[in-house]
Amino acid sequence: MQVDTNTIKMKKINIKYMISFLLSLMLVFTSCADDDVNDKITEAVQNNREITITNEVVSTNFVGNGVQWGGYDVVPTWLGTETLSDADWNTLFQRIDFLRPPFLRIMTTSGWAYDNNGVYDETAKTTSLFKMLDYAQSRNIEITFGEWGHQSIGDINTIDMDWIANSVKFLNHLVNEKGYTVIKTVNIINEPNGDWASTKGSYDIWKNVQVAYIAEMANYSLSSVKLMGPDIAVFNTASQTDWFTKTEADLGDNVGLYDIHVYPKQQLVRNGEFADMLRAYKNNTPADKQVVLGEIGFKYDAVDATLKLENEIAIEEDPFAGEDSNMMVYKAFYGIDMADALIQSMREGFSGSLVWNMDDAMYNSPDNGDYQTTKLKRWGFWNILGEELTGDASDEAIRPYFYPVSLLTRYFPAGSDIYNVELPNKKGVRAVVGMKDGKYTIAIVNSHYATYEINLKSDFISNATLNKYSYKSNSDGSFVGAVDANDFAVPLETGVNLNFEAGEKMILEGESFMLFTNMD
Repeated sequence: MQVDTNTIKMKKINIKYMISFLLSLMLVFTSCADDDVNDKITEAVQNNREITITNEVVSTNFVGNGVQWGGYDVVPTWLGTETLSDADWNTLFQRIDFLRPPFLRIMTTSGWAYDNNGVYDETAKTTSLFKMLDYAQSRNIEITFGEWGHQSIGDINTIDMDWIANSVKFLNHLVNEKGYTVIKTVNIINEPNGDWASTKGSYDIWKNVQVAYIAEMANYSLSSVKLMGPDIAVFNTASQTDWFTKTEADLGDNVGLYDIHVYPKQQLVRNGEFADMLRAYKNNTPADKQVVLGEIGFKYDAVDATLKLENEIAIEEDPFAGEDSNMMVYKAFYGIDMADALIQSMREGFSGSLVWNMDDAMYNSPDNGDYQTTKLKRWGFWNILGEELTGDASDEAIRPYFYPVSLLTRYFPAGSDIYNVELPNKKGVRAVVGMKDGKYTIAIVNSHYATYEINLKSDFISNATLNKYSYKSNSDGSFVGAVDANDFAVPLETGVNLNFEAGEKMILEGESFMLFTNMD
């Protein structure tokens, strides 16, 4: 049979063109598919950069972030004077004026501020206390006032009713006779769930003391003062919410403010589990009541083994550091951890936090009644007696963590509404917004080591002109942040125009904190 070679050639050419066409078509489809996948990846990456301010109100009538202040009861023993020098008080007042706390906790006890016979020695024991209360009254700062523990007769179950009578008499002296109307709550018995407390952990003893205190308060015009409690130390666990439910059942409206003490592990805060724990207590707070952190600081155990060892070594090397000290207050990263914890508490609906504590010079350590020891509880923003007690004037300087804490205190005033912020899936990133009188504050922290690109947006604020503060922790313990001659935070930029509708792209560095505000 004769073969037409031209026909065969034509068929081969057509097949080649067909294969080429099919390959081209496949490439087109593959390219489209790749483009689609790439578009989706790009979109996902962009979405995971968005920090979105929502109109969801987390809490209203914010009580405020503040500090534990008080003590100085050992100063007469240390210095041979009734109280601090005028120069030291003036320095304290200047610094607290910048902090502008809406909320403070001041604790005392029989024998420190009053004799347990109803007589007040106002020329010695109460000098420091009145200095603090005069200041708070002049600035309209809400005070929770209280006593560290109850007094008993024989065994801890038998309440000393004379102590109850004289404690309430002294409270009345402060509120009604001295006019310290800023005292809104009383905190009777510190951390009653602990075996170190005067109750040895007994709820029933704590309850009985509260009931007796309430009954005695009824003999005076003290209806403006409520209890703050149960004041339990929960550290890192959500296992003690029954103290809340029992408190509500037994004390009802006599409790004006619920509170817990927290000393979390660094890892618990940085991985966000801290918020889960807080949520458990918030969910067990009566719907018509507010809850605050009555104390907050960090303690390091085996989970934070490196920090635990570092802290122990630093205490050992400091002749004025008592066993109950957190030497990390000298390191800038502590400011990041504290900012992260405070922001998480606000995000979970807590109405404020009291940082432990204002000043090393307030308390000595250990708590064994030995007023001769000059070992301090080093937790403060400073040691106001650096020169007088330790011979080191530099120890009176403001420490790094004051920077972010002062901003979270100053620019989230009492009465603020706290708004939720939707976060990207980025480790260590937290944010919260406070609004009052048409002005607002945005706080953002990144407690992780990685640097992120973020896009700050809002679904109900279109744009604003705000001042920007920035704090960056360095690996050597120092920080980057603008300060004035007094070492107070100042804006990195002023009058920053932010378009939240379009989104503001910015860099959020590792272990950094930013705050934007148009509040005064």
